[in-house]
Amino acid sequence: MQARINVNVTKKQNIMHPFMYGQFIEFLGRCIDQGIYHPDSPLSDTNGFRQDVLEKAKGLQPPLLRFPGGTMVKLYHWMDGIGAKEERKRQSNRIWGGVIDHAFGTNEFIQYCREIGAEPFIIVNMTTGTAEEAANWVEYCNGTDDTYYANLRRSHGFEEPHNVKYWGLGNEEAAVPDIGFLHDPHEYIKASWEFAKLMKLADRSIKLVMVGEQPEWNQAILDELHPICDYLSLHYYARSENDDYANLFDHAVRMENMIVDTTTLLERYPAKVESFDRWYRFPPREREIQIALDEWGIWQHQSSDDYAADMEAIFNWREALLVASMLNVIQRQSKQVTMATFAQMVNILAPILTNENGSFCQTIYHPLELYREHCGNWRLSCEVESRMLVDSDGQETASACLDVSASYDDEKREVIIAVVNRHPEESVTAAVSFGGPDNLEIIEAIELNCPSWETVNGFAIEDQVARIEHTNARYDSEGRYVFPSHSVTLLKHRHSIDD
Repeated sequence: MQARINVNVTKKQNIMHPFMYGQFIEFLGRCIDQGIYHPDSPLSDTNGFRQDVLEKAKGLQPPLLRFPGGTMVKLYHWMDGIGAKEERKRQSNRIWGGVIDHAFGTNEFIQYCREIGAEPFIIVNMTTGTAEEAANWVEYCNGTDDTYYANLRRSHGFEEPHNVKYWGLGNEEAAVPDIGFLHDPHEYIKASWEFAKLMKLADRSIKLVMVGEQPEWNQAILDELHPICDYLSLHYYARSENDDYANLFDHAVRMENMIVDTTTLLERYPAKVESFDRWYRFPPREREIQIALDEWGIWQHQSSDDYAADMEAIFNWREALLVASMLNVIQRQSKQVTMATFAQMVNILAPILTNENGSFCQTIYHPLELYREHCGNWRLSCEVESRMLVDSDGQETASACLDVSASYDDEKREVIIAVVNRHPEESVTAAVSFGGPDNLEIIEAIELNCPSWETVNGFAIEDQVARIEHTNARYDSEGRYVFPSHSVTLLKHRHSIDD
């Protein structure tokens, strides 16, 4: 099978923000409790953090961690999760089932963020919570004055402020089946103004993420909230709609279309807010509105009302190829998508799965790790010609066999081409060119692969994902490279691109 890839290495397109590689945790099943936090486990440290999970989380190097939800945030009151642990309120999780003992609260979350090197991203409760409660949370986290909530944090052993910069105003508020009063965009607008005002008056420097939904919702809230909306939140979960898994990759196309359509809408609003009433007593946003893809992933398995158990999914290699494809989408759309958090990090639809004896990395862990570790910090434009995948009926899907993104690493002076061959059986030979200069030489090729589309990882078995680092990889005399079937490949080239 033949294809063509052309990468323009004469010009850097836009910065790719590291927050694209964030993660998300929620009080859902064993994601937090018995996942990242399990004080009764012999595998945990004195903070109650599972050390095997912590090591794997560090391997993902997430620069951002979203908490505490998700839908659960609609019942979450932050003061239940501070102070002496034996005095914290036990709460029925009426959203997802089970009981939350709140032993993992704000300070434990901040400590975990510091352990893995992530910036904290907190979502506030706009359903059963109040704007004042949210503002007090900001003061507790960020306050430096001699005030009640700043002193309360100090009394809990944290003299220095947590400096939480990123705050989300609610979660999926348009979802009618969820609890809440803000399903109408105009109700959300009214509430958001009050939450934003009180929270910004607690700390003028914080950045706000507003809930996005369908285009009509998005336009309604942006028309009113754009002066204070730093990010618009989008969510996307991939699901196979039938047994023909070739169509699974079409979700990457749909996600990209959603982002492109939202970007077109955002372009209607000025990059800089010129007129903002000084009596708000805090500044408007400082740059163009960006997209926070703050829940994305694969929600493939759902067959019962036991949501938590059903979402402890085992992912195969085909689904890992989809994750790599979705990472390519995020890179290609990185001018607007400057924040993204994979849902979720542990046990629930997650790259890390645990039991009482240990943990393992799912197939989807490996592309998340690879892209974060090796992709660059600038987007490069690229064009691809490739045959389309076909389904079991022989009909073309919306997805090409090869999916490609390209980036540039300023520090290493490297051009990185990320290529996913999604065909289950055939390798693809692609002619690679570079939009100006002679063909560049490969200095390293890193390949991820498994025996088949269906391969999975599990407890007490050797990791089935092979990571092969080729230091002698080369293009042939016609500038072609062979991408093996069902593979993820990063091609790295030494090259300097001037600013």
